[in-house]
Amino acid sequence: MTFEEAVDRKSERAEIDAYLGDRPGPVADRVFSDRPGRVPTAPARGWRARQRKAESCDRCEGDLWVEAPDGSHVPCDCRRRRADGRARNRLRAGNWWRGSSLSFAAPPLAQVPSEVGADIERLCGAVLAGEGGQGLWLVGDEGQNKSALCAYLGQRLFPAGKVAVEHLGDLLAHLRWLGAVRGEGAVEEKLAKLAHVPLLVIDDLDRPVRSFPVTTALAMRESASSRDLLRLYELLDERVSSALPFVVTSRVEPGRCAEHVTAISRVDLVRALVATASGAADPIEDFPSYTLGLITKVVDQLQEACRLVQLSSERRLDQAA
Repeated sequence: MTFEEAVDRKSERAEIDAYLGDRPGPVADRVFSDRPGRVPTAPARGWRARQRKAESCDRCEGDLWVEAPDGSHVPCDCRRRRADGRARNRLRAGNWWRGSSLSFAAPPLAQVPSEVGADIERLCGAVLAGEGGQGLWLVGDEGQNKSALCAYLGQRLFPAGKVAVEHLGDLLAHLRWLGAVRGEGAVEEKLAKLAHVPLLVIDDLDRPVRSFPVTTALAMRESASSRDLLRLYELLDERVSSALPFVVTSRVEPGRCAEHVTAISRVDLVRALVATASGAADPIEDFPSYTLGLITKVVDQLQEACRLVQLSSERRLDQAA
């Protein structure tokens, strides 16, 4: 029997037809239309921000970098202007005082005695004229607008580059961070800037309390180490020797200020001992009597260079009534 005779043509055709019937049908071609779709009725998203960025500087168009003649890219001159603007905004309504621009015609400075306001204005005029003037030591309890007066001085004199306003606790914490991250050279540079600024304002000289949250569990909150006190002594001593004016605030009398600033709370002492034992920090107090003597000496000199001003809560209540 030949091969052709052995093959069943009908059954083979039936299998082929069944196979072809099980296959999916042909895919229909997509139909494209020549009609236009939705026409945009406005610019793309974020166009206002891009426009403001392009109009912020005619030279770099907001990119902060420009091309030098040699083909390299260098920072644009508008960076300094932007940094000064951010600093002015922080002083005006941000980190230093929560509110708008301060004035003696509106609260909270409207509650300050008129004699104190006149002294502040007289000092601002002398500093702007380059005459220096006598410093002020403002003493008052909590809620006597001492921090508001410091913020007002910053708003008046910072645009002219004539003032530096610092919380004592924040300043010491910032110097500790600079020493740990960038080295003692950065600390000396910061102290040199503060030592030569025409007017230095230090808020809460008797309370080295940080006003911002800490990032590590062993960081001190309300106390200063011996290294912090030595840095504070160097800053105050150099400015007193140069006869540069201060504005200092405190809750206690100047005679008790050194005792308060050198004291250490029990919780901070425990944190410092744990950090010292683990090698994360230097000893908190190597020579407590030595640092206390230095701070007492420079505070006495600072008291002689400043005029004491008492902020009375009774008078403030009488004015409010």
